[in-house]
Amino acid sequence: MTAVIEAQNFSLAIDGHWLLRDISFSLAKGQYLSVVGPNGAGKSTLIKALLRLHEKALIKGAILLNGRNLFDYPRKELARAIGYAPQAGGFIPPYSVRELIALSRYPRPDRLKDESVIAKALNLTDLSALADRPLNSLSGGERQKAYLAAALAQETPILALDEPAAFLDPKHAFALDQLLRNLNQNQGLTVVTVTHDLNHPSFSGGLVLVLREGRLKYFGEAPALFSGRILEETFDHRFVHLAHPLDGRPVVLAQ
Repeated sequence: MTAVIEAQNFSLAIDGHWLLRDISFSLAKGQYLSVVGPNGAGKSTLIKALLRLHEKALIKGAILLNGRNLFDYPRKELARAIGYAPQAGGFIPPYSVRELIALSRYPRPDRLKDESVIAKALNLTDLSALADRPLNSLSGGERQKAYLAAALAQETPILALDEPAAFLDPKHAFALDQLLRNLNQNQGLTVVTVTHDLNHPSFSGGLVLVLREGRLKYFGEAPALFSGRILEETFDHRFVHLAHPLDGRPVVLAQ
């Protein structure tokens, strides 16, 4: 299969500190990639690298998007290729939910269907009732869903999500997982998501990329993550490996 995203010995340094070292992986169209690892492992750095958000960083190696160097893309063309939902913490844009979603449409030359796209994004994320609320009046979970809605409204073939369930309660986190699986499996979207939930790769399937101290610890099919001692060596912690009582998929519990 032709790779839509391919990292070739990719390294990235900011202010003289190497945050990613010699990362290589390949992702085909329609695949689902979960990125896991300890705090400070480089997960968010990798996601932001896919969006070219580290413009002043020192780069070695390359990331290819559809066979073309990421840095050869004009900014608007890149925004039509990859939709991005950041973490809900930190700076809060001074917009309403609807305004944020509308702004995400800026790279699209055809604006005739913007209202229908915005309405669909609001509906998919269950935010229609909050459409006119300022972002700074929302809870962290609601704001996280607003960022996801904006990413969906970009109508890109690739979604890059940085801990999209971080502020969500179990019910809404489950609904989000179901939405992402549907978009991936039924609509063919390529999904790259950072998560701290070690059981997420087992639920979502697809591929998993494990980072430790900026280096690639594991890249491959999700079920294999739960065999051997990959998690123990990555997190310097002991885990109990179990089979889910409903469907038998592998799950882990921290000891």
